[in-house]
Amino acid sequence: MTIIAIANQKGGVGKTTIAFNLAKLLAARRHKVLAIDNDPQGNLTTSLLEDQAILAANVLDAYEEKQVNPQLIAKNLWLIGADISLARVAEGDFEIIFRLRESLTTISTDFDFVIIDCLPSFGYMHMAALNAADYVLIPVKVAPYALRGMKDLFSTIEKAKKRLNPDLRNLGIVLNQVDGRKPIMERELEAVLREAYGELVFKAKLNKRVKVEESPAFQKSIIEYEPKGLSAKEFKAFGKELMQRIKENGAQSE
Repeated sequence: MTIIAIANQKGGVGKTTIAFNLAKLLAARRHKVLAIDNDPQGNLTTSLLEDQAILAANVLDAYEEKQVNPQLIAKNLWLIGADISLARVAEGDFEIIFRLRESLTTISTDFDFVIIDCLPSFGYMHMAALNAADYVLIPVKVAPYALRGMKDLFSTIEKAKKRLNPDLRNLGIVLNQVDGRKPIMERELEAVLREAYGELVFKAKLNKRVKVEESPAFQKSIIEYEPKGLSAKEFKAFGKELMQRIKENGAQSE
């Protein structure tokens, strides 16, 4: 079971959209996929369920050391969702950091991939995801304010590796919601990012388009919603590069 935490403490960079589309893409490729909504806003949950009221598996139960049975929502795709009640986890004690990982160990043979959509802030739930994950995937919006927190994020990841999860690895940085309306600024910022982080930055980029923003409202990935569109093509390229990185990382660790 490969666990990927999609994390960035900056909001509005498209973590949930990537988590949603990645889970759908992997399931369509016949992998058994578990999507975990680790954000009290519950946006991944509402993207995967037409009615949040039918949520039958809540990640809050994992944090409260209760049995969680993932909810089957489509072929090869299961969900452990979230709602606003998850916010009370932030008021718990330090032990909460270990409970998500402990819960996942009980189902480790049931899935090929687990995709964790993280909340846009630091805290116990964020650290719990990093403690549970094999990899961190970092979506970044190519804008000045979105790049400023990168050092803090990498510092947090290093602390998680040192103190909690020595096997945690950076899967990479994906440029998301590339707008195109300020091409010179975006190219300059992209160049800065690639110079600073080198091969950690994915070659594939994901552009901002209306169809990408619309598709979760219909519980459809961009590949399902507009299969012949440019965004579907971009996401397939991103998925291919992601799988190659996982394969290479696995080979290096053997």
